[in-house]
Amino acid sequence: MVCKPVYEFLLWDNCNNNCKFCFQRKNGIILSPLNKIKSLNCVLEFLDSNDYVNGSHVLLVGGEIFDESNLLIINDYVNFFEKIVDKMNSNSIDLLYINTNLLYNNMGILNKLLSLIDYDNLWDRLKFTTSYDLEGRFSTKEKETLFLTNLKYVKNTYPKCNIVVNTILTKQTCEKILNNVFNPKDFCDEYNCDINLIPYIVYTEELSATREQIFSTLIKVNELIPNYFNRYVDNFSLKQDKLLYKYDNKKQSLTFVSCDNMECGHSQNFKLYSSDNRCFICDLIELSKLFGE
Repeated sequence: MVCKPVYEFLLWDNCNNNCKFCFQRKNGIILSPLNKIKSLNCVLEFLDSNDYVNGSHVLLVGGEIFDESNLLIINDYVNFFEKIVDKMNSNSIDLLYINTNLLYNNMGILNKLLSLIDYDNLWDRLKFTTSYDLEGRFSTKEKETLFLTNLKYVKNTYPKCNIVVNTILTKQTCEKILNNVFNPKDFCDEYNCDINLIPYIVYTEELSATREQIFSTLIKVNELIPNYFNRYVDNFSLKQDKLLYKYDNKKQSLTFVSCDNMECGHSQNFKLYSSDNRCFICDLIELSKLFGE
């Protein structure tokens, strides 16, 4: 199945957290409030240009895109999301993907977007993603509690919001799932969400799982959540062009930064999940044949 392209906009590297596994933590460029506004405006200009295919999917990601640490640009945030929802209503944007770490106390900007989605009943076209990791994400127990509190808040306030929680397959996560310390099904049931286990693009060796650990973990999760692996492989092997753009602070414009694909047709990033230099998606497909999925 071939899907519409998804235009991914990395608005900025600014983030209110300090995850151990984050590549942007070391290599990111922090934007000033003024340049944040310029980044938002560049995205809107792009969506109105001939470079954008009308009716495509759009993903908005950071850094953290809902942090209200600078009150001077909140109106610009709100104006941006109002225009994004307008484009959904006019079908210029088909599906909207948003990604947030939910590690902030003031939910005003996120509430504004979700209230607009709710008012126009666009829930079937919003893909809401956040992240919960068993190692490297929460520096204190208080931060983990804040995340879980906000996760429940979003679902309780907007029950139609379908939430997907990404969890990185670090060595520690694999071990906790395999040793029955963490049960993904119980987590999904408690927080009324879906869980998406994603490969770790190795940045810190201490967090790196082996191929055997990763696939043993996926097999275990498939036992806990029926048909999980089949849906998992279908999702990862989906044929969809992903076009990544990032705001360039020097040029003050968007720059195309997508990775090239390998000969197998999958992004080069997927060979960075282990030291074997193999493609994660190709490995998934091979494993699914063994399962008879």
